[in-house]
Amino acid sequence: MIVAKIESHSLIKSLIIWSILFGVIVFGFSSVYPQMHSTAMKSVLDAKLGGLSPALLKTFNISVNGQSSFLVATGFFSYYFQYMFLAASIYAMMLGSQALIKEETDGTIEFLYAQPITRKGIVSGKLLANTGILVVFWLLSFVFSLGATLAFKQSTDNTDDILTALAKVYTQDGLILLFFLALGFLLSTCLKSSKQSTSISLGIVFCFYLIGIFADLNQSFSWAQHFSPIHMGIPAKLLEKNLPIGTIGLFILFSGLFIVGTYAIYQRKDLKV
Repeated sequence: MIVAKIESHSLIKSLIIWSILFGVIVFGFSSVYPQMHSTAMKSVLDAKLGGLSPALLKTFNISVNGQSSFLVATGFFSYYFQYMFLAASIYAMMLGSQALIKEETDGTIEFLYAQPITRKGIVSGKLLANTGILVVFWLLSFVFSLGATLAFKQSTDNTDDILTALAKVYTQDGLILLFFLALGFLLSTCLKSSKQSTSISLGIVFCFYLIGIFADLNQSFSWAQHFSPIHMGIPAKLLEKNLPIGTIGLFILFSGLFIVGTYAIYQRKDLKV
């Protein structure tokens, strides 16, 4: 499909930049892990973390025991990766929210209309290209994360456990990224300009993130955590317990509804040619 090919070529540069930055940051964080096993650092962790309230530790997903402990490779990974996942969610939202409005803003929509392509074909081509780019990015980041974690693991860390844990986190968080991509596509049919996509994408993702934090801090609003995809995808939580089947089904259902809504709105939208 010509639309998918053009879209893929236009996204290659951003894919390379995001992937390189992601890899560098992951290796940077992972290089700190060996220091966690020094006697001095263990003493600091015991003293400082032991004095914090359990509620505060839960809010920032900090654990001193179990699989998500700082002293375990997978636990250390899960702590810093929650912020990497936040960045990846923003990237997924930006991909979707820019997809359909970009040509109108850049004035290249006339070129697409000059081709034997329907509006449905435009959406399908862009959806295929952006999904492919996001999948490639996520696979590359998995390779970087796995390589970095294995490179700095300690003798007490098991390689098979690391591979299993990272695969579990990436598989489930990948589903959430596809949810954000689909939401971004729906949003793209409503924007006036692609220049709005970055700020709106940041706002939506951080809003979901803050809802999760607020739900942890205030027990009266703990129900709000079920409305935060970011909160559900926290790596430390996924290490302890997989996403419920019902939650996975809801993510798939809403992603499908967002895509259906995108097709319906774009078919009737007045494009700026």
